[in-house]
Amino acid sequence: MRVLIVGGGSAGWITAANLQASLNGQGRGPVTLTLLEDPETPRIGVGEATIPTMRDMLHRFGLSEAEFLRACDGTFKHGIRFDDWSAPGSSYFHPFQRHLGPRWSGAVAEWLMSDRDTPFADLVSVQPHLIRQGLGPRTADAADFGGDIPYAYHMDAEMFADTLAQHCVSRGVRHIEGRVAEVLRDGADHVHTVVLNDGRRLQADLYVDCTGFRAVLSSGVTGAGWIDQSGHLLCDRAVTFRVPMDAAKPFAPQPFTRARALSAGWCWDIGLRSRRGRGYVYSSAHISAQAAEEELCADEGGRRAEYDMRHIKFHVGRLAEPWSGNVVAIGLSAGFLEPLESTGLYLADYAARVLAQMFPPDVTAATNSALARRHNQLVGEVHDEILDFIVAHYAVAARRDTPFWQDATDPARHTERLAHLLELWQLRPPSFADFSHRFPPFGHVNYEFVLMGSGWGPAGLVSGNRPAPQMAASVAHAKRIARDLPRHGALLQSLVGKLN
Repeated sequence: MRVLIVGGGSAGWITAANLQASLNGQGRGPVTLTLLEDPETPRIGVGEATIPTMRDMLHRFGLSEAEFLRACDGTFKHGIRFDDWSAPGSSYFHPFQRHLGPRWSGAVAEWLMSDRDTPFADLVSVQPHLIRQGLGPRTADAADFGGDIPYAYHMDAEMFADTLAQHCVSRGVRHIEGRVAEVLRDGADHVHTVVLNDGRRLQADLYVDCTGFRAVLSSGVTGAGWIDQSGHLLCDRAVTFRVPMDAAKPFAPQPFTRARALSAGWCWDIGLRSRRGRGYVYSSAHISAQAAEEELCADEGGRRAEYDMRHIKFHVGRLAEPWSGNVVAIGLSAGFLEPLESTGLYLADYAARVLAQMFPPDVTAATNSALARRHNQLVGEVHDEILDFIVAHYAVAARRDTPFWQDATDPARHTERLAHLLELWQLRPPSFADFSHRFPPFGHVNYEFVLMGSGWGPAGLVSGNRPAPQMAASVAHAKRIARDLPRHGALLQSLVGKLN
């Protein structure tokens, strides 16, 4: 069986690594994997922040944690801090760890009935306490991807793609460079040849489109099969730049992602070992590109001339059938959601894992509609569940001070499923029973942090004058864990060696 992955970058190499590990193991196997990469096409470079599933991904690929951190300028991540989403000066934290068990089952309702002076995340998670102390999520001598609390990473996405490329090639994936000039199809609209601009002709039994927004092999955002979801999420642009670390200051990258609300969207601040990544995700209907640059620079405290700006246009939505015929779209060519909860790499990895599960048993099944239908169903469900969760951040945000925030928080933006959930949660807090999908990256616990952090709550559970419950237990738990944890910078130095 021959597979041609068209497009490198994170999505292409994640797909190659998944198929190699699942179908061939550590060397050559029954599936011939070739990845075609155009060296002249710049990578989008999205995915500098991740979610805890990244640890499982690296483990499946056979990469060591120290190797990954060293090669990708990586740091650790406890979660996301949302600043100014409810009002200027407001802040809440979405951590990866949540106290569970019977003792904490009623924490949401108890907190809602309290005076709410204690932030909800402080009550039910150790990670806000660890962040305030600048601590990492694990000890230096813990096993790879180990530790007592879940965590993720910040990293350079282009370095990550290069690291995966070296890893995949060492295990038998063929890597060739070239630009696609023409895609030839048969009478059934199945691809049979990819022609390069130097005349080379590449053929395979199954093709994977990882060419990003260009969608060279698939229909993309202009095709009839595109599901437009821009009515739910208004942001359609991003401007980004990089800020080198100040060598004169102590090395102390923040172990969390910062997402601050601005006038027409929100900006991120992500600390790597050698630099910080800054970006503004905004609505072009509410602010110009130049004004977005100026607002992001003001947040950084600098002037536009100091930074090398990069602009990205995107369309929110997905293909109804990312697997169509003998072509499977993965990554940006299959769909896009704004990077608010760092799910870009997760979606590419999930789609590649589903493809490995649905992989045709022989050449004749490469266009099997049953396999394609199940793949499309699973990938579409997860994309739409993440859409619901991202829209929820706007739905419960109390900010209304600009036209963007008035438009973005309009209930008309809600998905049908989210509107139903919010209706349920007016009667009682989020529950495990509210989510039926087997593979959601976000469940009721994640919604708890966003809803409670934003100041939202069921109408029937009003604030009281009692202190928040169980705070002493949460602080004691945090102190026990913190005793053994090193500072974030010291942990990185222990794992990757000399940093400069």
